[in-house]
Amino acid sequence: MKLKVVILIDWFLPGDKAGGPVRSVYSLIKALQDKIDFYVITMNTDIFSDKEYSVIPNKWTKYEDINVFYFSKHYFNSKNLIAVIKEKHPDVLYINSFWSFRFSILPLLLKKLGKLDYSILLSPRGMLDAGALNIKSFKKIVFIFLSKLIGLHNGIIFHATSEEEKKSIKRIFKNSDVHLVSNLSIIEGNWVENVKKKDELKLFFLSRISEVKNLDFAIRVLSDISLSNNQKIKYHIYGNNEEKEYFKLCKELAKQLPSQIEYQYKGGLSFHEVPFMIANYHALFLPTKNENFGHAIVETLSCGRPVIISNCTPWNDVNAYNCGFALELKEENFKDVILKFLEMDNLEFQEMCKNARAYIDKKLNKEFIISEYIKLFNYAAKSKIN
Repeated sequence: MKLKVVILIDWFLPGDKAGGPVRSVYSLIKALQDKIDFYVITMNTDIFSDKEYSVIPNKWTKYEDINVFYFSKHYFNSKNLIAVIKEKHPDVLYINSFWSFRFSILPLLLKKLGKLDYSILLSPRGMLDAGALNIKSFKKIVFIFLSKLIGLHNGIIFHATSEEEKKSIKRIFKNSDVHLVSNLSIIEGNWVENVKKKDELKLFFLSRISEVKNLDFAIRVLSDISLSNNQKIKYHIYGNNEEKEYFKLCKELAKQLPSQIEYQYKGGLSFHEVPFMIANYHALFLPTKNENFGHAIVETLSCGRPVIISNCTPWNDVNAYNCGFALELKEENFKDVILKFLEMDNLEFQEMCKNARAYIDKKLNKEFIISEYIKLFNYAAKSKIN
């Protein structure tokens, strides 16, 4: 008999604005749904939106072949949440947030009060990493202090998706039970050769437009590069405008870019559009302050394109495999690398593209990761603490 896992997540498809966690959960379900019965409980709106999806809310329905319960705002309360979870009587309750009130804090409080009696597996999705904690840090420190005081996270299992995330969880919850299993990415790479001419460079940014993703830093780097008249750079931005003031700042900074640099905001993309977009560019330029997994990085490498990223991701060894650069967040470092890419000829570029695909295929052993997830969910199901 297959395990039953109820997944709690604030946002899910058809919404596409919440980024990595939605990709991760979708990929997980698709990869394991013949081995585990998954049920997703979420809201029927996307992040930063009041527009409801064109789905049937407040009852179990299907998105593609996935079982989903979309709560409307007016129907969501603790009583209804308990009823919907209990209807499925899961072996594991899989929480995909640390800060969410509806789908992390509330279920943990209900467990503490004896209203939910299920094994809980919590994936913080990078929210406890140092870069993420530095944003609105006072509120986060206060919450962590209070949660420890009442033992809110006692008796649960943590799921880390990188070694750094495991260390971050252990720094905060020293005696916690933490298991490391990497994220999955099931989006197939779209391998299309893109000729690279010397003195031409097509870069893209693919992520939510938020402070932690560091778009302003990228623009400052480009603003400070000295280019001759025959040198051209494109920098196209793909992602949802999550932080309005920050987006406005980036827009103002972009006005200072030299005329040889074409900067365009292209808006958001659906999962399935991403590989076709990547094929049009030479490299990802994403100097993020923190990345727990980095779907944009993985998808770029899968499409056979190199990456220019910070050393705040799990992919720092791209340097050693000659398929990109993971750099300390100093503007000079990135300027040097972008000039190197700009002057690169097609022969050297195609070698990096070939290396990118070989690298990510080696790093992401899909069958092994699937087997590790099965072990994790089985462990969680057997580790129920009353």
